[in-house]
Amino acid sequence: MKKLYNIYFIVLALFFVACTENPLEDVEGTDWQKDRNVVSILVEGQIGTAIIERNFDDAKIKIYAKVENIADLANVEIKNIAFSYGASSANEKGTTLDLSSGTATIAVASGAGESLSWEVSLLPFKSDLEGTWYIGNVSMYCDMFTWESWGWEKYVQITDYLPELNPELDNEIIFTVEGADAKGNPFGNYEHNAGSDGLFGSYTDAAKGWDFNSRFRKIPTGNGTWLRDFERNKVIITDANKVEYELDLELLTETNEVTLKTEVPYLVDNFSWTDTDWSYEELAHMSNSTWYTLTKERVLQTGNSITGLTVKDQDGDTQIDGDTKEITVTILDNGANLAAIELTGLDLSYAATADTSVGSTLDFSTANTTTINVTSETGESASWTVKILVKSDLDGTYSNPSSLIYVNQEYGSDYSKNISDDFTSANLEFDNEIVVVSEGYNGDRPNGKITNNAGADGVYGDYNHADADVDLNAKLRHLLPAGESYFEIDLATNTMYIGTSKDDLTSEAKMLATDTGITLQFTLAYRELEPNWSYGNYDNYMCWTYQYEINLDKQ
Repeated sequence: MKKLYNIYFIVLALFFVACTENPLEDVEGTDWQKDRNVVSILVEGQIGTAIIERNFDDAKIKIYAKVENIADLANVEIKNIAFSYGASSANEKGTTLDLSSGTATIAVASGAGESLSWEVSLLPFKSDLEGTWYIGNVSMYCDMFTWESWGWEKYVQITDYLPELNPELDNEIIFTVEGADAKGNPFGNYEHNAGSDGLFGSYTDAAKGWDFNSRFRKIPTGNGTWLRDFERNKVIITDANKVEYELDLELLTETNEVTLKTEVPYLVDNFSWTDTDWSYEELAHMSNSTWYTLTKERVLQTGNSITGLTVKDQDGDTQIDGDTKEITVTILDNGANLAAIELTGLDLSYAATADTSVGSTLDFSTANTTTINVTSETGESASWTVKILVKSDLDGTYSNPSSLIYVNQEYGSDYSKNISDDFTSANLEFDNEIVVVSEGYNGDRPNGKITNNAGADGVYGDYNHADADVDLNAKLRHLLPAGESYFEIDLATNTMYIGTSKDDLTSEAKMLATDTGITLQFTLAYRELEPNWSYGNYDNYMCWTYQYEINLDKQ
């Protein structure tokens, strides 16, 4: 029985050998190797990755190059080429292609021996960076504690924070392609030129003492070189001092723009919640990236604002209300002609123009106002009202050391005395602080505010006699009211009118200059009350007073 089994297995083995002489022949052979593709190719002068397309037997390769940099188009060297597994071609690495007509053919044979002709086209390279670009905006991203439920984020233009950066917005950035490296990455010359204003922007705000140039100047000015790294999608710019700036590149195909972006140190641990400017915190600590948006068409600016204005002999800062488009300046009263006030400073929105300029004169002769029309680069105009206030020598802060009351007795002689001699509560007035502030003109009358502030004791004087039924408050208190009042001055008569408004001037006083300040001399109603002889010796105050003087010493 054992012998029968052995015979059986020998017969079975012979049967298999008869059916298949080499059972591994299908694996070891080449019939299954049908592919005849070009997987990748790099030729002399090529820029970027070749575009390889095949639709059945329609096989094409598009190679982009800076044609003028290829020495001999009839002999363009193949720097590298790869085929599908098992495929081969006579056009191997180191051989050449005749692209003098713009096309050539590469025949690729599969492992199975089938051939396919690939049409190779040489096309002029046009980089998505090549050409002249304008800076559309300069932006930053701020992460304001977004990991907290109350946090938020901001995408903002840095020019909104740093006005001295505005000149950057007409700058030109030029990328010129010169060739490609061994990987087909294009490179060339780089220029960053000041625009029509001849100025580069600065990441500063001089008025606030801010300088962020070292933080945000990530795209160099002047000349240099550039390299496009396709694999990492970056642009490496090397400036004239051999300093490299590595920037992320984003193509905005819908708007035909590009962005050049880089990170800045995110210094959240340095954030200050107190005694700080939020804008400063966003610039200095909370921003973590910045970028330029580049556009082929220069972006015209829409701003038509006045951001700064000064005039000759100005006193103090200019007040600018952007919402109402109103500006207020104050000058010293030096006899200036309000019809011809020299403009010494004028700052406008970037690229805007005005119908006046520094060195010209402004006419404030009508109601102390004038207008300046500002037109944006896009042609939109806005009218700004400029108001001038004349600050006279009167303006300032005064003390009230004494007040004299004048009496003309019907049956006696004239005399004057300090009101506090007989009305001791009037002493409370003499630590008061009187502030005079000019605001302009009402017609030809200077006007403004006069404020009688209670002194350290917090109370005003009382003109009510403690022992006699004599109350002079009705007669004296309104002359220089407590708190804020309105005043106008008649320059022809040197008279000050005081009241709650220009329509309610309840008192008037001659203004007399003194060595220490001024005296306001008020006329009182004489014999306002006929003597009823019930006031004793105080009928003279109730009826026979005719003048009251408030002495003011300038502090």
